Formats: sequence, C-alpha cells, structure tokens
Amino acid sequence: MNSMDMALILKNFYGRMKQLICMLIAIAMLLVCACEGDEPEEENIPDTYDPGYDDDYTSIAGIENSGLWGPYNLHDPSILKFENEYHIFSTDVMYGGTARAGIMRRKSSDLVQWFFKGWVFDEIPDDALAHITGQGETAENIWAPYALMIGDQVRLYYSVSVFGKNISAIGLATSDSPYGPWEDQGIVISTTQSSTVNAIDPAVIVNESNGKHWMAYGSYWSGIYIVELDPATGKRLDPGDMGHKIAAREYSGASIEGPEILYHPGLHKYYLFVSYGWLEDSYNVRVGRSDNPEGPYYDYFGNDMAASVENYPIITAQYRFSNHPGWQGFGHCGVMRDGDNYYYVSQARLSSNIYLMDLHVRRMLWTEDGWPVITPERYVNVPQSGKTSGDLAGSWEYIYFEKTESRNFSTFIELMEDGSISGMDNTSWSFTGDILRLSIADGATLADAYVSDEWDWENDTLTICFSGLSDEGRTIWGKKIKAKPNE
Repeated sequence: MNSMDMALILKNFYGRMKQLICMLIAIAMLLVCACEGDEPEEENIPDTYDPGYDDDYTSIAGIENSGLWGPYNLHDPSILKFENEYHIFSTDVMYGGTARAGIMRRKSSDLVQWFFKGWVFDEIPDDALAHITGQGETAENIWAPYALMIGDQVRLYYSVSVFGKNISAIGLATSDSPYGPWEDQGIVISTTQSSTVNAIDPAVIVNESNGKHWMAYGSYWSGIYIVELDPATGKRLDPGDMGHKIAAREYSGASIEGPEILYHPGLHKYYLFVSYGWLEDSYNVRVGRSDNPEGPYYDYFGNDMAASVENYPIITAQYRFSNHPGWQGFGHCGVMRDGDNYYYVSQARLSSNIYLMDLHVRRMLWTEDGWPVITPERYVNVPQSGKTSGDLAGSWEYIYFEKTESRNFSTFIELMEDGSISGMDNTSWSFTGDILRLSIADGATLADAYVSDEWDWENDTLTICFSGLSDEGRTIWGKKIKAKPNE
C-alpha cells in the first residue's frame, strides 16, 4: 500500500467521523425545528471554512433521512435568490431507492450550508401526467425544474418525461415565494414519440433590451431549441410554435441536454451552457455566447452551436485531484448572477460510487476576452487577498482539460522562482495583477488564469487556486499544495 492510498483511507475514516458529527448536529436541529416551526435555525451555524460534509453519504441516503440530505441526492439544479436566501430546485432522485415525485427544494443563506426543505408537489401535476399516460406510458418523477422571478411571482418550470423517448411535457407552476403554496398552470409545451424535439430541460431568459421572454429546452436526439414565451403568462406566445434550434452535436443521436442561459451585463452577451455526454460518467459542460437570447450562439472558435460541430470550451468535466476518488457525471449546471458575483451549481457523482450525487457550488470568473471559467474547488466563501509571484512559487496540482469526454487527472508541477515550470517541458510562467500566464511549448500555447483563495476540499486546508483558458480553448486548473506526494 503506497502513501497516497493510506492517505485516502485515513481521509475517508476522518470523513466518516465528520459525517457522524454532522448527522448528530442535523438531528438536533430537526428536533429544534419540530418544536419551533418549519424553518431551521440556520443563523446559528458556526462560521467555518470546512462545511462539514462527507462526499460519501450512503449512511443517510434513505428517504427516512431526507431532512439530512442538504447537498445530497441532488440532480439538475436550478438556483434562485429570493430576498436574502438562495433556493435550489432539482430533479426527484435518491440513491439506493425510488425517489418520490414532487420537485426537491433546498435552501441556504450563504451558498455553503444547505437544508433540504422537502418537495413542491405531493405528486406529478395532473395535466403533465395525463399527457404521458395518454401516450400509453407512465411517469414516476419530475425532472429538471427551472425557477426564476418575474416581478413578484416565482415561475417554476418542470419536466415530466419517459426515459429514452420523446414523450415529454414541460409544465409551469407559480407562487408568491419559493415556499409556496404553488398553483399549477398546466403544460407549456409537449412532445410525442413522433416529435423531432424533446420537451424537457427548460431554461428561461428575458431579453434585457426589449423584454421578450425565451425558453430554451430539449435533450439528446435533435438538439436544443428556443421558443418565445408570453411574458404575461409564461407560456408560449404562439401555442403552435416549437421554436428553432440553437445547439446540436456533431452527429445524429449524440447527447446534448440541460441548457441554461445567463446574461452578463458588463459584457453585453448571453451565454448558453449545455451538457454533453452520459450523466453517469462523461458528463461535461460546453458554452457559447450571443448578442441575443434567441441566438445564434458561437463557441470559442466562432462555430455556430446549431451547426452540429463539437463546441468548445469545455468548462467542467470529470476529473480527479489526489487524495480523493474524483468526480464524474459533472454537468447539467444552473448559473446565477448575484450582484457582481457569478455562481455555477451542478451535480457531480463520486467516482468511487457513481450513484452518489452531490451538490457542487463554485464561483464563476470571466477571462479578459469574455469567457466563463469555474474554480477548481467548491465554494465556501474564503476571503480573497492580494497575491505576489512569491506566493505562487511552489508545488501545484495541475489539470489541463482534454478536448474530449475523457477523465482528467491531475499532474504535479512546480512553479519555480525563476519563472520556469518543473514537471512540464518547454514552459514558463509569469504573474501580473491577478492573472497567471502559462507559456506552453515555448509559447506555442498560452493560457491565462485567475488566481484565488479557496478551500482545498481534498486536503481540508486553505490553498491558492487558478482557473483559466488556453488559446486552444482548453480549461486549466491548478491548486497549490504543500509538497508532492512521497516528499
């Protein structure tokens, strides 16, 4: 047994002990909530960078422990800020059993500590279910909800679908707040097995200049479509309109799903995020941008995302840092602008057990030429401080993302004080302002990255990270470590 294996075993042991402590705290909180009302006393959580989560939650996965789920049993999240709290709505899933239907809801006051708040519905809404049963099929869960505020109203779009078929419906529920009560408004759009497009995975964006509402949707076979909505009702402006295609894969039948659109006011661009690959392993997220929410969207190399070519960059994908099993199924993101800050939320599956689905919240940063990059570590609100070249010199774990759906493993490099990089041939580095520049292959490839203070989840310590893009359209991640393994 090598030192890395022993370190991982010890980490798992301490992680289980930490999880047991968190379970006892959560149970105590639930008992307090049972006496004092529905909402937990979240303000009493101690201010610590370590969130107290164990990534392996098998011991509390059952539905009888749903009050303890917090960041667990989560898929396809949509995030909404309401007043001073954050709410995530997500697909009905559960490890080790069949999840009940109803749209899961979670709440947080700080984007770090999450509380499972139950389900929006007691069952699948009647109109959406009738559409499925009318096609001779059955549905057990609600998938891929999307929430947004329109005036004082929360609009919650949701998907009811038959796995592997185009028999699907997107419905709409409305409320005055994320807490409900909810009023189902019926079906927004539906498809049958003979339809070209698949009516799941809704995401709504409002044009900042003219107020028009658009809903992106679609999954797998024919790509992602966008259709105009009536701002007053949240339903289609033209009930017969199926919209037009804005993204597709390079060959028929290739997986593309989970659209999400974000507007950046400083850049005056709309960003379309889509997921490629299979949700249990190769899931990864690509992004393009446009001047208008309805498209066309162009990728890093200027390719139209509707033109059935592979699009870049890949901003998140399956990966592994040392001292951890790693993550896969890392996709179907939700994105949120909160003032000047941007956040990326998604599920990721633990590589040691691919059916465990954890919430990941990360900061989203922007390159100088206007592309999003995601921090290598999950968000815990570490204060940011200025850095010098001397702070960056030392040992790092480094990931240069493949331009494929393969898994990305970290390598070990050292940023030397003389500007060279040990562990990478023909490379150098420099640091100006808050930008780290890597020169690869004697300058043939350049990569610019933002440096930030983060919490090292794999090693339970504060660290410095970098995240950026190369001029090949490939994501680069780095995490400073004390020393290479076995040193």
